[in-house]
Amino acid sequence: MSWWRTSGLVIGAGLGILGAQACGAETLTLYWNAGHAYQAYADVIKKFEADHPGWTVRWEKFQWPDMRTKLVADFSAKNPPDLVAEPGGWVQEFGQQGLLTPLNDFVAADGEAMGFPADWQPYAVDRNKLGDQVYGVQIHLTCATLLYNVDLLKAAGFDGPPKTWEEFRAVAKATTSGPRFGFAPNPSLGYYWSWFLQNGVRYYDPKTNKVTLDSPEAIEAIQFLADLIQKDKAATKPIAGADYEGPQKLFTANRVAMIVTGPWDVKPIRSGNPRLNWAVAPSLKNKVQATFAGGVSLMIPKDAQHPKEAWDLLKGLVALDTELAATKEAGMTMPRRSWAENPEVRADPVIGGFGQCLPYAQDVSAELRLTGKQARIDKLLQSALEDVVYNDVPAAEAMPKFTAEANAVLAGQ
Repeated sequence: MSWWRTSGLVIGAGLGILGAQACGAETLTLYWNAGHAYQAYADVIKKFEADHPGWTVRWEKFQWPDMRTKLVADFSAKNPPDLVAEPGGWVQEFGQQGLLTPLNDFVAADGEAMGFPADWQPYAVDRNKLGDQVYGVQIHLTCATLLYNVDLLKAAGFDGPPKTWEEFRAVAKATTSGPRFGFAPNPSLGYYWSWFLQNGVRYYDPKTNKVTLDSPEAIEAIQFLADLIQKDKAATKPIAGADYEGPQKLFTANRVAMIVTGPWDVKPIRSGNPRLNWAVAPSLKNKVQATFAGGVSLMIPKDAQHPKEAWDLLKGLVALDTELAATKEAGMTMPRRSWAENPEVRADPVIGGFGQCLPYAQDVSAELRLTGKQARIDKLLQSALEDVVYNDVPAAEAMPKFTAEANAVLAGQ
């Protein structure tokens, strides 16, 4: 065989291989929250692409409301992404609708090697199940608590953070001066729940199948926050529809003395103002000390084009090494027991501060979302709370009206 014919075969074979790789090239689509785009996760994605030649991960980042809108449209068009990060509650909601891939077979094959579910906090496993079916895997386990500017509180005569609502109100008023406010509340629905929970309020009673936010305790809780804004002028009026980062940005800029937030805001505060003298405090108490539990889970849509590869990526994203890297980078708290027992985690004063609130944190909508009607009721609640906070509608008027509307939804009316 002549040289040119031999080399032609070699070249032809090479082109054939390249062509096969090009034809085999695939894209895995990942939906993610914009505030959680940590380098630790970028590194996992890079490794996934290296381990899966020809594959590319399209990492699309959204604020949660925008992601939900896009995802619902994708479900309707039967063209969802391959893997989705969700803010809590979506797993069971969409699982009930038959829109997610059950993960039991994946867990049976890989669970022992990856430590799932044994190494996860039991609560973090249960909130992503329907019956015996697993539909999601927790990647962040969080709670929100009080962050305060140490210097601003000292300047106002306070040596430590407030512990009760009345102490909080006094600090907020004392640290409000000129363009600076004592407190910046968050417009996102979940953040209102700190106040409800601290007054012993429960969202939903499964025995009666009714929402219970017309109670005196619920009315008192939201009126307390509204009065802080409208009457005391000691808190900023949250911007309706804004992303949840607004209070953090004000806090980082030294324009508010206190915010309620979670570990997702640690990295932005540290990087945005390294000189800021701030600390994490235990959650406030009125009737009880409480706060809302949160966290992010990963789920694979039923119509995902690449569920096996999505699971492979998921395993890397929830690995212990990845958790520790994300904590070191951003201060995020995690669901693994082995993470909580890590010496570096336990020694970190900021992460340790958030860890104090995990025992009394509550999953606000755990029971309501099993009705399949949480999304509709949440929208009604958001509207009612905005009427109280923005439009100065008395809570005693808005909350009973909302409760009646919510219970009509539950009754199928």
